Amino acid sequence: MPLTSLYTCTRCKREFNFENIKYDDNNKLICVECLGKQQKLEKKEKLSVEKADEGQPIKFICVSCRFKFNVKKGSQKEIKCPFCGKTKLMLVKKYKDENDLINDSMDPRFDY
Repeated sequence: MPLTSLYTCTRCKREFNFENIKYDDNNKLICVECLGKQQKLEKKEKLSVEKADEGQPIKFICVSCRFKFNVKKGSQKEIKCPFCGKTKLMLVKKYKDENDLINDSMDPRFDY
């Protein structure tokens, strides 16, 4: 009788076997599906940072401590929270209207 262990994903809270779970950048257990979603969102955020004009400030909020700060496009320093030093950040987005906000709230990164 083989012994099987199930691991809980910290994002979706479902249980997975060893082959379907990994560690994310913050050393938390996360399933392969959630990890793929997270990486896709990080890639999307990097593109929006790259679209900004040179020298234009880009606004961030730290997910861990909720500290708000700006980083100028083209800055050579690493983008991390100046308060707590963590790299899990959210871009502050300006919404055009209510519908834009509602459409953005349907994004899978807000699924828990």
